[in-house]
This record gives sequence, structure tokens and C-alpha cells, in this order.
Amino acid sequence: MESIFTYYNKLAASYDENRFANSYGKFIHQQEISYLNETLNKKNTKYTLDLACGTGRLLQFAKYGVDNSPNMINIATRKYPNHNLQVSKGESLPFKNSFFKQVYSFHLFMHLEINHFSQILNEVGRTLEKGGTFTFDFPSKSRRKITRYKAASWHGGSQIGTSDIHKIIKNNWELVNYRGVAFFPIHHFPTKLRKHLLKLDNFLCRSIFKQFSSHLIFTLSKK
Repeated sequence: MESIFTYYNKLAASYDENRFANSYGKFIHQQEISYLNETLNKKNTKYTLDLACGTGRLLQFAKYGVDNSPNMINIATRKYPNHNLQVSKGESLPFKNSFFKQVYSFHLFMHLEINHFSQILNEVGRTLEKGGTFTFDFPSKSRRKITRYKAASWHGGSQIGTSDIHKIIKNNWELVNYRGVAFFPIHHFPTKLRKHLLKLDNFLCRSIFKQFSSHLIFTLSKK
């Protein structure tokens, strides 16, 4: 089975077009951008890290970025030549203790085992100042329980719920916010209808039913 590193390193050149140039990718991108716009402090971008930044899709919110793929970092560097971008694993970040005020990471933990998430969470906590925030996403356990979805490989293999988050963070973090992404199975809708569903989808992703969205975005604050 091809490893996550090999897969994304090979996909780097076509990643943007492959994943986010279509109507489904744009739908997801808009919801993630909206959450970051609402959650992140724009004055702190100088001390913000995009963990698993890929080709730089969300680097307008940070001055620092790391990714395990050299090919992804090369592309991101061409887009953002004045950013500090490095090849690095999330379990061993090349930054000082309490350096950042904000860290965010998208489309990473869905591919990793929960124990890897815990390791990276500890490392992020080391690099964040007290009161700093960590924003990340996971496939929703509640949604997958209903749909009986099972990943065939590491690609999208992980899932989590709010109860799991509380068990993992213990006394080191506080869950301050979360919302859903893609409440509707948007990939099953005709392309022409997708953009018209965005407003309603956003409403449901913030409602009492948000845990049943396809993915969940969480924001933790370091105690």
C-alpha cells in the first residue's frame, strides 16, 4: 500500500486542480475559509503556523508553514516566497517553546491514527503560548456511524467526536468552538445545485445537528 508521504508528494503538482478546482472542493474550501475568518485573530498571523500546509491553500492566514512533503513545500514557497516554510513532521516541529499564538491544520488527522494525533497535539502545545489556539478538522464519528462508512485505507481512515476530544485533551486544553463541514453529501448532488446549497449547509453545520456533518472543525485553547 502506498504511504501517505509518497501519495501526497506525487500528487503535489496537480493537488490544487485535483482537489479544489471543482465544485465539491470549492464548497469545502469556502466553509473552511469562513471558519478561519471568524476564528483566527488576523493581528497574530505573524505568529501563526499552518501545520500540513500542503501547497499553501490556506497560507494567507499564517506566516509559517510546515509539511512532510518537499514537493508540496516547493509549490507553497513559489506562492508565498516571503513566508517561513519548512519540510517537517508534526511530531517534531522546528520551533521554540511557546513561539506561536495560533496553529491550524486541515486535512491531516483524517489520515492518521488517534495516537499520532495525540503526539502532534502535545507538540503543538509545546510551541503554543498559554491561551494560544489550535484549530483542526476530523471526519465525524456520528456521521460515519449513521452512514456505516468504512475507509478502505489510511485515506480518510480516522474519525472522532466531541466526547473523544474531551478525553484526549484532559486538563491541558479547553474546547472553545466547533462546527461542521458539508452537512449534505454534496458530492451526490448535481454540480449546478451545489453552490445554491452552501447557505443552508452552513446553517446546519452550525446548528444542534452539526455533529452529523461530514467533517468537524475544532478549536482548542491551551490552558
